[in-house]
Amino acid sequence: MENKIRELRRLSHLSQEDVAHIAHVSRQTINAIENDKYDPELTLAFKLAETLGTTVDELFNYQPTVVKRKENDVFWCEKYQCVLWKRAGIEKRNAVD
Repeated sequence: MENKIRELRRLSHLSQEDVAHIAHVSRQTINAIENDKYDPELTLAFKLAETLGTTVDELFNYQPTVVKRKENDVFWCEKYQCVLWKRAGIEKRNAVD
């Protein structure tokens, strides 16, 4: 997941060690996040955004993987929906819900 940590950290004149200290993680963790080798937990993402004066949405750029659907594929939710509703004791709902 791409992020702007390095850019915003440098604009704030903070080192990786400074950010790590504030966020209560190691400098290596900050380095790994900056280099897209580690995606932080949500709590750490919020702490980093707060530390760098931005929002999580602005700090991280999430691009979901696009899965191509084949004509005969059945999505899990379509295949098992009725079973899940029965287990929950709920009548099957329309797809519009």
